[in-house]
Amino acid sequence: MTSVAFHLHVGADERAVRGYLCRLLAKAYAARARVWVVVEPPAVAALDEALWTLPADDFVPHVRADQPEMLLRRSPIVIAAPQQPPQGVRDVLVNAQPQWLAWIEAAAPARVIEVVGSDEQLKAQARLRWRRYQQLGWPLQVHDRAARSAAMSELAQEG
Repeated sequence: MTSVAFHLHVGADERAVRGYLCRLLAKAYAARARVWVVVEPPAVAALDEALWTLPADDFVPHVRADQPEMLLRRSPIVIAAPQQPPQGVRDVLVNAQPQWLAWIEAAAPARVIEVVGSDEQLKAQARLRWRRYQQLGWPLQVHDRAARSAAMSELAQEG
């Protein structure tokens, strides 16, 4: 069964979210996961460029979803717009855009990661997706970066 993790408060703007995605995708690549990452159409090029500009030690091989099928099959990370469903099953689907993905059930990923920024409208749309996942009966969990940051600040003050 597909599990879903909501990563909340990952950034206040597109640049911060893109940085978070780069770190998340680097971790996924290190874990040898095959990932289909979905972003708004204008953000595809920006995320592609951000991944290419990571330091050499953090190289994350990836392609855009509009590349030839041979590259899509071989690449561990594929960057796509919402209307481009995965070709073949991927271990992880990262959704970093606010819309429900109509093809998500058919994609059958083992894991879904919903990346949600700090904007109130984005959080409201994430709540709607949460309810959709609940209706599917998929197990849900939350990773709240704001709560983590607050806890880290509290620990730093105690030390």
